[in-house]
Amino acid sequence: MHKGAWVLREPLSVLDSVDEPYLETALATLGDHEILLQFAPATPDLRVFLDGNAVFELGQASPAGAWFKLCRELGYEPEVHWDLDPALILFRQVVPALARDWRENPLPFTDLGLPEGVVCLASVQAAWETAVTGLFGKRDAPARQVAACFEGLPLRAVVFHDDPSRREDFVGTGVDEPLLGVYLHLGASRSRRVTLSKATVVATGGLKMSPWAMGGEWTEDGRDYRGTLRPEAFLWAAGLGREVPPGFGPAFQEALKSVLGVVDPVVEAYRRAWPTGVVWHRDPFARYLNHMIVDVRMEGGRALLILDDGTDIAVAGLKSGSVCVP
Repeated sequence: MHKGAWVLREPLSVLDSVDEPYLETALATLGDHEILLQFAPATPDLRVFLDGNAVFELGQASPAGAWFKLCRELGYEPEVHWDLDPALILFRQVVPALARDWRENPLPFTDLGLPEGVVCLASVQAAWETAVTGLFGKRDAPARQVAACFEGLPLRAVVFHDDPSRREDFVGTGVDEPLLGVYLHLGASRSRRVTLSKATVVATGGLKMSPWAMGGEWTEDGRDYRGTLRPEAFLWAAGLGREVPPGFGPAFQEALKSVLGVVDPVVEAYRRAWPTGVVWHRDPFARYLNHMIVDVRMEGGRALLILDDGTDIAVAGLKSGSVCVP
């Protein structure tokens, strides 16, 4: 059979596909890995297996960590692969390629091309589009200009910094949130992108999320913010020039608050859906600090250093007794 597609930097080759009313199955290879898709429409029940282990079943908010790790292994980077995340790679690329020859039953997907209940980049993008559409209700000139600006700035990527896993007490209850940053990348092209961001900050009683702000850098472990963008940068990125019309600044800030009031809960749901123990998108060096190597194992002919938070580091090479970490 050998029908398939190209997923990131590896070919997906479908080896076998069975189309029948009660249980549809498809088997494929993705690089050195094996993927099995099963769909029982009567239940309905959709399951995805990676190398013999289940990584998704209908009702889950996200694929399992093993799928996210595989995508990173295949070169996935959110700042490069706009409009994609590991869930979308699975449900919009891999699953449709596997189910290509199925004719008995349609996949149990929503209008977003996802199984019901999955929270991913597409969920945040849909919330962004809904919020931006709501800006067109006002008729004054600054509000219309701001709405046109936001309309020209689609949400393309959600970029997380650091690791999502919480510290837990002795019964497994999360006791705090990690220090992290969240960036929303907006723009019609990467060369004209702008960002919005928030971060956890250290406050009395523990950690809390800061308000959203226009692009910049969070410093001192989230205690300080250095802004680098102003409203005119968003006009430029939307292709509307650099001249700021009268009244645009206050209207922009009001619209920003309105849009992010809709989007923020979905971003938070997306953050919670990201599998615990899977490293996030940015800051690979900082995530290794203050962690101990608790185990070393061989996997696929390479060494993996296992950290005390459950993450692993693939050893890039060994030279004169030293370890080179990517």
